[in-house]
Amino acid sequence: MAFLRALMSALLAEAVGAELQAHYLGPETGYPLARCLDGTPALYYLSPGYDSGKDKYLIFHQGGAYCGSDADCLERATTSYLGSTSGDASDNNIYEEADAKDGLMRDPSQNPLMHNWNHIFVRYCDGGYFSGDRLEPKVVDGTELFYRGRYITEAIFTDLAPKLSTATDIVLSGCGAGAMRIIAHLDALRAMLPSAAKVVGYADSGFFMDVDAFTSSKKYLITGHNGTALFSPKCVRDHSAQPHKCLVASVASAYLETPLFAFQSRYDFDQLEGETTEACRGSDACVSTYGANLTAHVEANLVGPHGYFIDSCERHCWYHPGYAALIDTWGPKDDASDLTNLRAFAAWYDGGSATYSQAPVSSCKQCCNGKSTDRRLSDVMI
Repeated sequence: MAFLRALMSALLAEAVGAELQAHYLGPETGYPLARCLDGTPALYYLSPGYDSGKDKYLIFHQGGAYCGSDADCLERATTSYLGSTSGDASDNNIYEEADAKDGLMRDPSQNPLMHNWNHIFVRYCDGGYFSGDRLEPKVVDGTELFYRGRYITEAIFTDLAPKLSTATDIVLSGCGAGAMRIIAHLDALRAMLPSAAKVVGYADSGFFMDVDAFTSSKKYLITGHNGTALFSPKCVRDHSAQPHKCLVASVASAYLETPLFAFQSRYDFDQLEGETTEACRGSDACVSTYGANLTAHVEANLVGPHGYFIDSCERHCWYHPGYAALIDTWGPKDDASDLTNLRAFAAWYDGGSATYSQAPVSSCKQCCNGKSTDRRLSDVMI
């Protein structure tokens, strides 16, 4: 049965993937301000929906950290695909690398809600969470850098507007930095979309915590990128002395009005590395305390129209090559309902339960490919 599902998914992905469309947005296509860090055009890929999903859209934002200084942004612009689209192909390999996670897969058994929707993959190339609002390029060591995340955002949603005008459902999604973009900008993005459409956010691995070791590194996104335009105005007012806090999920999520569903590990290894000391990461007690604090903030902030799935897998974003040995289970499952994250998201979207979780078990290998109560999967390396 697993083989037949995989074969069906592969055949369907091939049929749909053949229609993959690259959309470059820059000076040559009528969007003069939409530029990546190095000045190359912004870019998104569209994989068309079909059947009941033809008027529904998943807009996924690629992640990949951020640049927090002139030197950091210069390096990103000149050495990383996260600062440029110059190496992208029209039939895109990056979308294909991501299509096994965060709702982009076409297998209805794993992605019951969004498998046949229009899938839009937004390339991340501005280095500032799609936030930058500097019209003039900044010259660093003789190289022009473009902090134009806001204008990339506006170009993408303007370009999509004719299609989205008839949309009935839109999910704004992302992973890592892409998820943080969703949390920080969700209400502003919602305002760019048709009022008649149902719009929600889905953020994977973006619930970073407000700790100085992490939060202070965001200052350049304000002083350099000038990146407050898409923030919650109330968040900026409340944190006028430190507006960079509005790019931290544990702060920004408290201001959201548009419904958000967070898929979040309480032991996210990327967050632990950025927010704790090496000594803490080597201590089960310290890691457990971090996880409990993150859980408390998610539970406190994501009430009302929001929802969440908190797991105990040591992961950042969903799919990781190390999970391949148990790929048929497609990741963490809720302890109570046995639902995977996308099935839980579908249930919440249709009016079901808003809260899903696993027990707080550290070093929990079985949590990555099942429930926390499952037999320990000691032979699976992740």
